[in-house]
Amino acid sequence: MENALEEVVRSAHDQLLRSHADFCACEKCKDDVATLALNHLRPRYVVGDPLGSAITRVLLDQDQAKTEVTIAVFDAMKRVAMNPRHEPGVLERPASSE
Repeated sequence: MENALEEVVRSAHDQLLRSHADFCACEKCKDDVATLALNHLRPRYVVGDPLGSAITRVLLDQDQAKTEVTIAVFDAMKRVAMNPRHEPGVLERPASSE
């Protein structure tokens, strides 16, 4: 059993990090953002059923679901940035995709 939303949340976070250089991309902050966002979204659990999993992933790819995830992730990014749990002075940036 897995929450199919986790993959979508982490992907949205990676995309937002590319366009917002002022947020930390260290693993601790990334995990904190994912946790906060997932706690504010309705979980979408899937089990080994390929059809159910495919339907859930298609639903998560719709514009409304993407918007909800993006809003939750960006809000979580702002909250983590205000109170980071990493060591002072740490501000990691994602690897450039150029």
